[in-house]
Amino acid sequence: NMHTELGTLIKQINAKLVGHFRYYGVTDNSNGIHTFGYCVRRKLFEILNRRSQKKSLTWEGFAKLTDRFPLAKARIYVNIYG
Repeated sequence: NMHTELGTLIKQINAKLVGHFRYYGVTDNSNGIHTFGYCVRRKLFEILNRRSQKKSLTWEGFAKLTDRFPLAKARIYVNIYG
């Protein structure tokens, strides 16, 4: 996925994130899925930084990039108490 076009890469990541959030998104697991979403964001930042020979992407630039190509948000899909 290092050489995949950015729009396609984000679509693939979003599909995997939504699948993970739907499977693990039960009532008492909100901390776990939010942590997983954060780890995916950090790893995506690292991968995008490794595409060139130098550190070309800052966190501000990454924030602008995720504004244009938003990542899926972690949410609870199953309420086990109701």
